[in-house]
Amino acid sequence: MEYGEERGRCIVCGNVLPYGRSDMKFCSVRCKSRYHYCNGGQFRALRLRIIKAIDRNHRILDTLLDEGIRSIDLPELGQLGYDFNCITSYHKVGGRNEYRCYDIKYYMTASRIFNLEKTCERRRIRLLSDPPPSD
Repeated sequence: MEYGEERGRCIVCGNVLPYGRSDMKFCSVRCKSRYHYCNGGQFRALRLRIIKAIDRNHRILDTLLDEGIRSIDLPELGQLGYDFNCITSYHKVGGRNEYRCYDIKYYMTASRIFNLEKTCERRRIRLLSDPPPSD
């Protein structure tokens, strides 16, 4: 390549690329950061939508437990806004499908969920400023 010959253009702003590596795509650090910030936003938005859906599911299940409901039909659960595609884990346990949404687990058949229960009680976290427990 001769001196003064154009190498290519920045994929963000279209400016001529400065001299340097032959595989350059960006004319500056600013353009590189801008490109990755704009393109990473789609995945960030997707993650946020999934987290919001899982949190909504947890609130729905927690409300059902507070009301003493341990079994509910799937259409009724769907009407409450539950998203069946957003769970935190899935296991096969004794021939049954066990689903979890954080600390709440349930089993699901084709028409209902049942055995809705918390896997562990919420425990108070001891802070460093708290006095040690007395035995």
